[in-house]
Amino acid sequence: MKKLEMKDLTEAEKAEIALLLQKAQANADHQLTNGERNKIREEGRLKIVADRAEAAKAASKLAREKAKERAKNQVLPDTFSWIDSVSNKFRSKR
Repeated sequence: MKKLEMKDLTEAEKAEIALLLQKAQANADHQLTNGERNKIREEGRLKIVADRAEAAKAASKLAREKAKERAKNQVLPDTFSWIDSVSNKFRSKR
């Protein structure tokens, strides 16, 4: 799968990563290095990818259940009836 970049994220997801950076900076006793920031951003992106996959899986499961429910509620005739399907008014007795 393609690596998720910052431009591919929604505003809420970007805010989530910014919040992770702020929390890490608050917990650190020094200024974060570029490597540390990049590591935190990468972990945030991986978490977002996992969340998106989980949401897609849940949506797929819900769609399958709805399809099963529609199929179960579908009304089908019990048996095939030739009397109902063939019009005898145009046929003569043979």
